[in-house]
Amino acid sequence: MLKSRRDRPSKPAASPPPAAEPTVRTVTRKDLPLSCPMPDAEVWNMHPRVYLPIEDDPNHEATCPYCGARYKLRDE
Repeated sequence: MLKSRRDRPSKPAASPPPAAEPTVRTVTRKDLPLSCPMPDAEVWNMHPRVYLPIEDDPNHEATCPYCGARYKLRDE
């Protein structure tokens, strides 16, 4: 005989896996102007190309507003 939902023991809600710390991709001046996704990305058309003004940021960091990819400019 099938039991109704009321008769079944309730399961605790599964908690989502902990979020991994996003990887910061290091770029150099030869990669400027910086766009995301970058031309060498495996899935280069995953979202519209957006140019990130990384050189204008005081810390030389940028985050893509579409996918959250993080970039850090390394001076050479």
